[in-house]
Amino acid sequence: MEIISRQGDPELAEVFVARFRGNDRFLVEFVDARDPDVPAHEKWVVIVSTQFGCPVACAMCDAGGEYHGGLSAEEILSQVEHVVSRSSADRLASVLKFKVQFARMGEPALNPAVLDALRLLPGRFNAPGLIPCVATVAPSSAAPWFEELLSIRRNVYGGRPFQLQLSINSTDDAARDRLMPVPKMSLRELGAYAIRFSGHGPRKVSLNFAMARGMAIDPGVVARHFDPASACVKITPLNPTIRSAEQGLKSGLEACIPEDVDEIMREFGRLGFDVILSIGDARENSIGSNCGMAVRKIKGEVR
Repeated sequence: MEIISRQGDPELAEVFVARFRGNDRFLVEFVDARDPDVPAHEKWVVIVSTQFGCPVACAMCDAGGEYHGGLSAEEILSQVEHVVSRSSADRLASVLKFKVQFARMGEPALNPAVLDALRLLPGRFNAPGLIPCVATVAPSSAAPWFEELLSIRRNVYGGRPFQLQLSINSTDDAARDRLMPVPKMSLRELGAYAIRFSGHGPRKVSLNFAMARGMAIDPGVVARHFDPASACVKITPLNPTIRSAEQGLKSGLEACIPEDVDEIMREFGRLGFDVILSIGDARENSIGSNCGMAVRKIKGEVR
């Protein structure tokens, strides 16, 4: 792995672009991040890429377009190792939450090497606070991958925290297909899987909604398919990316919560769901910390 770019703010997020295999086709980005509202000894987040580009090409993500296959397990873990090497061993051993997110460039469920990386992760890093996090649109072709993930969650991590984030984004099937143009597991299938997954640890499965104007979110539909005992709801703004601008998508959630969004959150609460509102620091947009932006800049697609 060769680091060819680093940008950002150490107090918020630093984005690295790395070249693998000595070839510019194999560029990825990864992030050393922290929450400025949380003391550094309490939470440390590393966000890694799993594929060179992404075959899904979501309407709001700059990582899609070019796609050159998946990273190996060692290539995935080398991103974590680079971030960790920049700090003392004491920090890794003492931080309360060390979250490794498989959530940058690529769809994790379309790369079998992600499963190998998850198996190796606990033994590779002396991090008592380790929390792996897998973010996925849940492609329907990856059903065997999800079964293996369940086995790893049960047999490798046991009762330790493990976060699974399902990108739902809308309860309207046509809108979901526009936002995430790949055959996906249905909400009914995801609801059944969430029950199985959450039964092996202390964390509920997170249902992520990146709020985009005009994209329906019906709490009643979610309640028909998901059990609040196994799933929580996470609401975020739609990130301002090149791709989302090209697709004419605009965020339905800014720093000030619109009345309709507030009502959606209240309705989820009335239905028994825990609701997480996650509005990031506005500086992240100027850093270019949204998925795929740093690699596009390196390749000259952003001026």
